[in-house]
Amino acid sequence: MGGMGQDAIPIDWRVRERRSRRKRGWQTSGGVVVDVRTGAVLLVKIRREKRDGRSGWTWPKGRIDPGEGPVFAALREIAEEAGVLAEPICRIALVQTKRALRHYFLLSLIQKGLRHRDETIELRWVSIKKARRLLDRKRDILVLQAAEEMLMRLEKRALRAAS
Repeated sequence: MGGMGQDAIPIDWRVRERRSRRKRGWQTSGGVVVDVRTGAVLLVKIRREKRDGRSGWTWPKGRIDPGEGPVFAALREIAEEAGVLAEPICRIALVQTKRALRHYFLLSLIQKGLRHRDETIELRWVSIKKARRLLDRKRDILVLQAAEEMLMRLEKRALRAAS
């Protein structure tokens, strides 16, 4: 998958969360981790996401701590919720909701099988097709679509570069 192409949104490592400037709400960060060998993406089932009759399946994500940037928060949250180390590829979505500004990144798996928090009920590596069936929040499905589009762009670019 390699480096970031022209279509990818560059990651600004210097951006930091400053809660004092946000009048309401907070910022979260997380993303879609892909195992480039198999094409599987990582989903987590989180206790707090399971309420209100939802499946609980979502992307690993969480609040950005003061002084922490979105990329570092995404890496930390993915490690904490899923026991996975990942490398960021690019930003794929920025979603504004009533309560939060949510940063989503596409990331490549480095290592899995590390210890994760108790809030995670289950984690699964699934195909994009299966992820579409498991996710029930509209924003999570939109993030999946953004990830799928970016993966296709990166694959086409890699094929052109190889030929």
